[in-house]
Amino acid sequence: MSDEVFQIHNETEFNDQVLSTKDSVVIGFFAPNCDSCATVNSRTQQVIEDMNGKIHMVKKKSLKVNIAELSDLSKKYGVTSTPLLAVARNGEVKKKKLSGMPEMDEIQKFIEDSIGKEDE
Repeated sequence: MSDEVFQIHNETEFNDQVLSTKDSVVIGFFAPNCDSCATVNSRTQQVIEDMNGKIHMVKKKSLKVNIAELSDLSKKYGVTSTPLLAVARNGEVKKKKLSGMPEMDEIQKFIEDSIGKEDE
């Protein structure tokens, strides 16, 4: 599993990596020094790897948004706590989110439900 992480630093990067792609993208909203966020990120990376290419995490890395740096973007997508996972598909961030400390099977179900059956 790769430890590399692609962190979004501004809305332009978010638009380029999330809203301008037809790929399904997993987005992890996090806060600095959040141990739970690191755990969820690690679990999510493993789930993505296990799904073998069904979902795009930017350049095979995690896509993370620091809510402290990008508070306007976080508010726009209804992020009120971390860790929080969202999925974008066809350039649209889905309304359904997954928060807290989900286990790997919960993360996988969330991703599969969010990307739909046509990717199978």
